[in-house]
Amino acid sequence: MSYRYGRSWHGVLRRPIQEITEQQARARFTDGPSFSVSKVADPAGGVVPDYTLLIDPDGMYVGAEFYDAFGSRVKRYHFDEDAGRPGSLFLREVVVTVYPDGQDRWLSLRGSTAHTSFLFQPDGRARSYAAVRGRPAAKVEEFTGVDVSAHWVPIITFGDWDRFGEHREPDLPG
Repeated sequence: MSYRYGRSWHGVLRRPIQEITEQQARARFTDGPSFSVSKVADPAGGVVPDYTLLIDPDGMYVGAEFYDAFGSRVKRYHFDEDAGRPGSLFLREVVVTVYPDGQDRWLSLRGSTAHTSFLFQPDGRARSYAAVRGRPAAKVEEFTGVDVSAHWVPIITFGDWDRFGEHREPDLPG
């Protein structure tokens, strides 16, 4: 496996947009601007990455994106800093996207048939938002008392990519 750096991942071209070197990514990690890192099996390109992380300077925000076999984004985690715990990031949002049965190529988010978002707060409040294409309204639910203790993770450091590239299924309200 290798890592490729850039602004973000291009799903159709299957390579980083505005690709940069690891040395440039190290400088951006400290001084900005934001950058992405994608874990790929073939460094030459043409493959769907295991994941892509979108990282703000000093690791104050990390977005982890996961893909289906065609490179369409199927899941995203949003981690951000919270004043309540310096040196930690909080898994604030999980977004899951579903595409049509019979999908045979890359689809943008517009091509999805449904998506669900779970938004968590450090105090144990949570909100779920589920939308299905063709349905008149989204379903929104709110919860309290959600155990979010596992949502806190130590802040990312340069090269600590795989820890944030893990599939994690938080305790969902219910």
